[in-house]
Amino acid sequence: MVKVLYITSKSIYTCAAQGTLLDITKSQMDNGHDVGVLLIQDSTLAAWKGGKNIIAEAAAHGVEVYAIKEDLEARGITGDKVHPGIKQVDYDESISIIMDKYEKVITWC
Repeated sequence: MVKVLYITSKSIYTCAAQGTLLDITKSQMDNGHDVGVLLIQDSTLAAWKGGKNIIAEAAAHGVEVYAIKEDLEARGITGDKVHPGIKQVDYDESISIIMDKYEKVITWC
């Protein structure tokens, strides 16, 4: 089993490849891998609770989804506006996730 983290920075509304990410994470989980997605910058727009998007779908399928708190706040996504399946982390926590929790880190759009 491999632990893989995908880091996304672009909004799911401007990056067509985000749908592919969901397919890849599902396939990896089906093969027994531990998969996570870290939302930074504009990709945190996908953490909005009312949004129906691939990030919310990934969280529903068991993918560990993290979002940088400061980036959420900068976009007005705070409190009960954050999708409940997404874990909010600060910059220090994100470094720990990247360096210690996952074996492979892949940047996505």
